Amino acid sequence: KQWYQRRVRVFSAIHLLDKCCFPLMSNARSQLESLQEEKIEDQKEIIKLQKELIGQKNEELGLVSKTVETELKSYSSALQKSCSSALSPKNIAAAVQKVTKEEDRSKEVVVFGVSEEQGECAETKITEILEQLQEKPQIKNCRRIGQPTTGAVRPIIFSVKSSDIVYQILRKAKGLRDIEGYKAVYISPNRTREERIIRQKLVSELKKKRSGDPNSRYFIRKGEIVKLDI
Repeated sequence: KQWYQRRVRVFSAIHLLDKCCFPLMSNARSQLESLQEEKIEDQKEIIKLQKELIGQKNEELGLVSKTVETELKSYSSALQKSCSSALSPKNIAAAVQKVTKEEDRSKEVVVFGVSEEQGECAETKITEILEQLQEKPQIKNCRRIGQPTTGAVRPIIFSVKSSDIVYQILRKAKGLRDIEGYKAVYISPNRTREERIIRQKLVSELKKKRSGDPNSRYFIRKGEIVKLDI
């Protein structure tokens, strides 16, 4: 009897599995297969999109490469034209002439405030001034500059061998303010017109600062006004 009851329970369980679980498992298997198919389709779509993206990137890179190549050719052409123009004999000659003038100007000194008389020797007057500074350089091309004007004293310009000598003279020039008979003499480098305009503005500003702040010392150094507290 017990054996029979066990057989009944077993058959009941098998019947229950056959009725409930097997259909569920079959349905799950079917859904799983469906999901796998969908996954495969999705992967195919992703691969397709990747190929399209790669193709688009290659096309864009081709356009960029072509644009860069065109720009480089344009720049190269412009550069060649610019170099050809810059290296033309006329431009080279002008550049050499400019450098030569600047080099010559760096060896020149201009002296203001030296009395002017008819039949004078400008070189003798300059030699006397330089002796006061204990300088005895070889002087060349010493002359008055500008047209004679009644009531005005023309400056004297002269050349020396090097710009180092010019620097030495300018460095000592302020000492003339303490020597009787030379206090009105002012020595400067031979500046261009633009440099003279800039210098005049600096001097004008310097005078204003000294007038407005007498307790400080102002002076010009390297193109700028410098303040030194006393």
